[in-house]
Amino acid sequence: MDSISPKAVFGPSNPSPIERVESKVKRFASVIGLCSEKEAYYRELHANVWPSILEHIKLANLQNFSIHLTKIEGKKYLFSYYEYTGTHYEEDMKLMGTKPEMQRWWEETSPCQFLLPNTKTGQQWQEMEMLFRQD
Repeated sequence: MDSISPKAVFGPSNPSPIERVESKVKRFASVIGLCSEKEAYYRELHANVWPSILEHIKLANLQNFSIHLTKIEGKKYLFSYYEYTGTHYEEDMKLMGTKPEMQRWWEETSPCQFLLPNTKTGQQWQEMEMLFRQD
């Protein structure tokens, strides 16, 4: 969030950071740009995801993983959502990133994307703040 944005407000439909940490299911949403000229290839990759990638996602304790596409002011953007059900998120993500097939997958998908301003160093997708949740 930038410095001119209002502060987060927590309540029954938007759990506090402490409540999120204590939750058994942790939800993650992020966004990145999609290069229009690479859209067809990106769609093809995801229509035929390599079985090893699906297995790595599952072994990293990720579920309900989805990627959505929208167009805003002539540019295309990808929105991803997933739920994490493990107990050591950073370790699971690091382990998944060491897998040669996952690295190969990212070598294919990363050139299809463009980073958004203010994306943290070392990250590809920009994390999004949760404002509302209803289970």
